[in-house]
Amino acid sequence: MLSRITKGTTYTPAKLPPQPLKLWAYEGSPFCKLVREVLVELELPHILYSCARGSSKRHILYQRTGHFQAPFLEDPNTGIEMFESADIIEYLRTIYALQ
Repeated sequence: MLSRITKGTTYTPAKLPPQPLKLWAYEGSPFCKLVREVLVELELPHILYSCARGSSKRHILYQRTGHFQAPFLEDPNTGIEMFESADIIEYLRTIYALQ
């Protein structure tokens, strides 16, 4: 992760959503870390649902989606719900980053 040492330390101008985004993630996942870096760089308000192994939140996410996969992003502003870190990052930059 040394090559990523500056990620999440710079600001990228973004438009703020009316409601905070919801991210289901856990600290041990490098894919979740990639998404959190972009949320921080864009300074997007978000609620983190930490769903580490053994957490009851894993079961909640499983019940909602039919399987467990993290990261999982919910955007109440657009109705988008998605898995896959690369897709989430592209979505965040496309919808919220000011070009």
